[in-house]
Parts: sequence; structure tokens; C-alpha cells
Amino acid sequence: MRKPLAVFPALLAAAAVSLAAASPQAAQTGKKLLTPEIVTAGGLRGGGIFRVTWRPGSDQVAFLRREGSGAQVKTKLVLHDAITGHETDVPEPGGHHLTLQSYLWSPKGDRLLLQGGSDLWLMDVANDSVRQLTDDPREKEDVTFSPAGDRVAFVEDSNIYTVELATGLLKKLTADGDGTLMNGKLDWVYEEELANRSTGRAYEWSPDGKAIAYLSLDDAPVPQYPLTHYLSDHVTLTEERFPQAGDPNPKPAMHVVTVSAGETQSRTYSLTDPAVEYFSPSFTWTADAKSVAFSTLDRHQAHLAVHLWDPVSGADRQVVDEKDPYWINSLDAPYFTKDGEHFLWLSERDGWLHLYLYNLDGTLVRELGSGNWMIDHPTFSDVPMFQVDEAGGWVYFTSTDPDPRERQNYRAKMDTGTVERLSKEPGTHGLSLSPDGRFLVDTFSNLTTPPETRLLNSDGTMIATLNRAPNPWADYALGSTELLSIKAADGATLYARLVKPPGFDPKKKYPVIVDVYGGPHVQLIRNAWGVTGPDDQLLSEQGYVIWSLDNRGSWGRGHSWESAIFEHMGQHEVEDQLAGVDYLKALPYIDPARIGVRGWSYGGYMTLELLTHAPEVFKCGAAGGPVTAWQFYDSIYTERYMRTPKENPAGYHDSSPLYFAAKLKAKVLLMHGTDDDNVHMQNTMNFVEALVKARTPFELYLQPGEKHGFAGEPSRLYLSHRLLAFFKANL
Repeated sequence: MRKPLAVFPALLAAAAVSLAAASPQAAQTGKKLLTPEIVTAGGLRGGGIFRVTWRPGSDQVAFLRREGSGAQVKTKLVLHDAITGHETDVPEPGGHHLTLQSYLWSPKGDRLLLQGGSDLWLMDVANDSVRQLTDDPREKEDVTFSPAGDRVAFVEDSNIYTVELATGLLKKLTADGDGTLMNGKLDWVYEEELANRSTGRAYEWSPDGKAIAYLSLDDAPVPQYPLTHYLSDHVTLTEERFPQAGDPNPKPAMHVVTVSAGETQSRTYSLTDPAVEYFSPSFTWTADAKSVAFSTLDRHQAHLAVHLWDPVSGADRQVVDEKDPYWINSLDAPYFTKDGEHFLWLSERDGWLHLYLYNLDGTLVRELGSGNWMIDHPTFSDVPMFQVDEAGGWVYFTSTDPDPRERQNYRAKMDTGTVERLSKEPGTHGLSLSPDGRFLVDTFSNLTTPPETRLLNSDGTMIATLNRAPNPWADYALGSTELLSIKAADGATLYARLVKPPGFDPKKKYPVIVDVYGGPHVQLIRNAWGVTGPDDQLLSEQGYVIWSLDNRGSWGRGHSWESAIFEHMGQHEVEDQLAGVDYLKALPYIDPARIGVRGWSYGGYMTLELLTHAPEVFKCGAAGGPVTAWQFYDSIYTERYMRTPKENPAGYHDSSPLYFAAKLKAKVLLMHGTDDDNVHMQNTMNFVEALVKARTPFELYLQPGEKHGFAGEPSRLYLSHRLLAFFKANL
């Protein structure tokens, strides 16, 4: 469904189908077959580096490098000097169950913050010494250094704490956090739907390190949703604060609290506008540390205001006011320049997500680049949407120009708005700018190129390749992937992916499995390595053609493309997916009587939408973790696209496959984790009831102990077996 409803790139991407008998198509290639053991053990992950960061105060790139495999795998923290090319390993700290995988640089780059068990440790990089900072069994969340590096802040039991590094003094900054009131951390619905899973942290240091601004969320008004846990002698029950569409939401408030030794002083922003429903989870300070910049949203998420609040005087003024007829996607905080005169702001006001430069008083200076492209970053990540070199006057970002199936690196000059393209190769790029703006790291891949990590000058010229991942698929029989463009019924261009089985014979007739997602903020069709995952490859080995298509409502093609689903989810998505099926049926090697569909999350919803709204088209379908009626899903996500059930009753009815279950004719497999705290099992249970009333046969697989994405290896393997058996029996 949404960004939030995890795309499970496949939930089966970590799960594989056991292949007891090799398919003829695979056997003809003379290569090995994929096995469940290889896939679930991470054998197709390949070598590489991860958690790439710049070491503050230096020209060194830091990254984790995984070496070896299985029980012999080791992970090292490596420092690469951008000037000399010399690499050094940071020694692994001894004892205390510490590893460098949790590393966090201090602002000066001289120390590393590590987590071991439930506690925090400080490592001096110069002499490898380690010092314990905390000593209690409670979890420390969302840990940060102060700007000067003299303190560390964290959240524990919904309260904010700091540790003074010189003295070890622990200070509790808030005291009212409990099971329903959260200070400095996001609750489930805020983290899932407004922060897009990028972070759970809801506090920010002031630039001078003297105060912390934080968001509090009172979940007391939010209804509690029961989750039943069956895998014990005595069944247990937990309750999750989960606002369904139309329910009361968390009550937010903005605060500032002083950090220095002595009595803590706090101030709260008084919310007086009854139309304000949400605070953006992203907020910041002005460069002079005098004002906090935060955004408020109405319940429709169509009116956003950026406030500058002086916590000392209480003065509050708006510097940006945006309205949209549908909804506002960009909730990032403004970026304030160090000279205190300007700020940068992301907006879709012209239909595409672009950057705008403002004076501090809120007057617009200029747009930094324009056109039918959008700035983007990896889904569900904390990678910044843009990075700034103030000394050079450049803003760096990744965009969809010139092809929305790609991501290319660019930079824009702040004083003119001129845009320069930095990356060259077709595919998917990402960037990380060095603190001084002299260098950048480019991550790159495409359909045929495994991930590469490169060190570049800031103008995009090459310095060195930091890592070139080997192709973990090289010895396996794989289907061939093609990216295609087809036309929708109204002439719009739709992007699709077609996978032909190994040993493909154009004279044969092949069955098709449509692999669907289709929801907002997600894009499946990309020129990137791994876009065809292990699950699709396993099915391809069994002789299925695999097809995916990004319909209207999906990400990457501007606000108009996405907002086509407004108040009627499923309608345009189904129309576009059926245009894809029509294209498939016209291919000489496709058997039009043997078309199946599968998907998870929003893909599960779309599977049921297709089976109930085009019952003659599909022979079978497998729906995992599906939303079956939108009033069952959470408020922030659902109301963004559908408004409330009271405001849009016809839209909720027409957009929910639950009310069309009696039209289903194809064989269907319903799958759900009984502990799913995202798309609750209520959805599948109600659909089962509707099928029973309609006397429609169905298959049901419920997995105890699993949530929205199955994590356990036995569950993943069983799911893979079950899917393969289902399609073999019904397609």
C-alpha cells in the first residue's frame, strides 16, 4: 500500500522456492539452479561495502566491509583516504560484546560511539581505548552527539537523557514519558507514515549545543488494537496504539529543553489553531540557535505551514504556507544557511519535487532547476534529499532526469539556479558529499552492473573505485530481464519489466505471473541491479514469464501521476495493470488463458482488486498481507489519499475488494502473519468471511508469530514452497 506498507521486494526476495526438480528451461543452460539454502543464507547478496560515511574533520571515507561467508564472515570498519588512496582498518574493540557495526562518528571525527547490549560506549580512534557511558538494562534509542561532541543524547523509556562525556554525568531532560506519552521519539503511525520509516528520532540539538528541541506525542486518544500471540502455552495479548481511518490521532506538541548542568528549563509551543492535526517529524534550528523551524499539517495533509518559533520570547511567525488540492508529500525541514540569511525548501508546487531558495523573512529568491523531473532518495532511508556545499555555493541531489526509471546525480548553483549533471552511466546513482564539499561518493548499478561504490571529485570526475561487487548470480540459470514502455488506454506511457525464462523458446506458449505492487511512493520498474529478485528468478526457472508494471499512483513521475488515485484507490491502478495484460496477450509466446497474479501489502490489495474487478482475466492469484477494506488501515496513510470514511463513503466502498468478493472466480491463496502490526489480520479474516458467504472456495495460509514481512527462515521457506505449489497447481 503505501510507502509504509512495506514493499516486499519482495518479501520473497529473502525467501526462495525449493526446486526439487530442475525445469527443462533451466537445465538447458548448463548452469546451477538457485536453492532455498543459498537464498535464505544470503548467498546472493554478493560482496560489498555498506554504511558509507565521511569521517568529520578529514578527507577519509569510512565504510563497513564484509569479508568471508557463513560462520567465517567478518565485518571490518575501513578508512579510505581520498587524497592518498591509503586504507586502514579500525581495530575491533575487545570484550563487552561490542562491534564496530553500530559506529557513529563524533563531530570532530576523533571518537566513535558504539552500542553493546543495552549500553553505550565511547571509543577513542587514536589509541583504540573504550569507555563505558551507561550502565543499565533499558534500551537506548536514537543516539546522537551534541554539535560540539561534548555530550551524547538518547531516548530511554520515552524520555530524553544526556551524558556529559568529560564527567560521565547523566541528566534526565524529560520525566513525563510513559507508555502513551513519547518524548523525542515517534509512535508507530508517525514513524511509519510521516517519517516514512527513515527515523524514529524526534529531537534536534540546537547548533550551540545548549538546548534540544523535541516533539512529544500523546497516544492516549488513539484506540488500542489487540494483537494475539499464539506460540506459547498460555496465549498472550498485546495492544498497539493504532488509529484507523477516521479515528482520533496522537496529540503532538513541540518543546525546547535546556541541556547544560543545573536546573532544566523547558518551553512548549502552544497550539491554538484547531485545524492543525500533525507536526512534521522533521524539524530544525536556525543557524543562530534562536528559533526552531517546524511544520504543521491539517488532517487532510493538504495545508502545510512552516513556523519559526522563538522559545524564549514565544514569538511565532510563518515563513512558508503551502496548499495542495490532493496532499503534500514533502515534509522535510528547511535547511538554514550558516550566514543566517537564507534557507532551502523542497516543494512539489509546480508538480515536481524541486528545491527553492528563500530569504530568511520568507520571500522567495529562486527555484533551483525546473522541469519534468523530481529530486528523490532511496525509499525508507535516512539519506538526505539534498546536500549542501555552502563554501562552493552548490546544492547536490539525485533526480529522475532524464528517465524516471533511473536516478542521476546533479548539482545546482545557489546564486543562479543553474543545474549540472554529474553522473554519466545509465542506471541508478546515489551520492554522499564530503563535509568540505571537495569529494563525493557515488553508488551505482544498473540491470547488468552489480553495485559499485566510487570516489569522485565534487565535479563528478573519477578518483577511485572503492568497491565493485562481484556478480553473485554468475553461475546460475537466470531469466532475461527487459524494461519496456507500453501505452495505457488513454495513451499515457507505462513502464514495465518482462522476465523470460532461462532457455526461452519464442515458439512456445508460456504462462505469466504478474508481480504487482502499484501503491503510492513505490516504484518497481527501475534500471538497477536486483530489480528482478531471487523470488522472480526462481519462478522464472520453472517456466513462468514474470511481468511487473508501474501504474498511475506509483512513485517517480510527478505529483499529477501519483494523485490520479485521489479518493478512488484501485481504479486507475487496475485500468493500467489491465493495459499491461492486454499487451502480454498480444505477444505470440504468451498463453492468454494462463495468467496469474501475486503481491504483498499494497500488492496484496492490488491482487484482490484485479481478481475481483477483472474476474475473467486471471486464472489464479496469491495475496499476502492485503488491505481488503480501507477503513481497516491507519489514519495518516489512508486519509492522505482517501480522506475519512465519513467524507468519502462511496470511495471507501468502491476501493475495497472486500465488497466485491462475491465476483471472484479465480483460485486464490490468502496469506497473513498473525502478529502483523501493520496490515492487521482483520483484513484477511473479513475477506474470508465474505468468501464463505459467497460460497467461493479459497486457500488460506496463516503464519503464527510473523508480522507484515516474514522474518523467520522456516516461515520464508514454507511460504516459498506454498507459492510454487499454488502456481503449479493452478496455472
